[in-house]
Amino acid sequence: MCKGKAQNRIDYIVLQKPSEAAKIVEKYGYEAPKKVDELAKAVKLLVKKKGEPVIKDLINIHPEKKLILEVSGHKSDESNYCGCHSSYSGETKELLDQLSELSVNDLTQLYEDTKKKSKDKPEDKTLMAEVETVWDELKRRKKQTEKLEKKNEESTQSLWLKFGLFFLAGVVIAKIS
Repeated sequence: MCKGKAQNRIDYIVLQKPSEAAKIVEKYGYEAPKKVDELAKAVKLLVKKKGEPVIKDLINIHPEKKLILEVSGHKSDESNYCGCHSSYSGETKELLDQLSELSVNDLTQLYEDTKKKSKDKPEDKTLMAEVETVWDELKRRKKQTEKLEKKNEESTQSLWLKFGLFFLAGVVIAKIS
């Protein structure tokens, strides 16, 4: 932090609410530094180590939390609201559970169908979120499939190499005998 001025969101939250930020650090089993700039560094490290739970704790102590929720159209302190303009919801979780059972081909077809529906109804934010979710799952699954195929290919090559070495060793032993 530069001379007491917030440089990013974490610095801003820590600068505005140092005692609450210290409580977050202590909640995760660490001793909170007394100086605000060191506390900000500690909170950033904690975010790197622990991730989302710490971010949610920081969101809960954000000085303008109520204003942000109000301006973004959230009337209450919704548990799935993270402040990142994500449309992730419980419906998305159910969709992810369903997607995990589909093949890559089925996912591709679902993506194309959902994308078409989304183009027909561009105002439907839920449908747009579904397109993003299906696309993310499809990308993840394709990467996973590529890794498995590469691993199988490497294992097959290794197996052939071993057969070749054993054959060569057999020939050498037969010549010696």
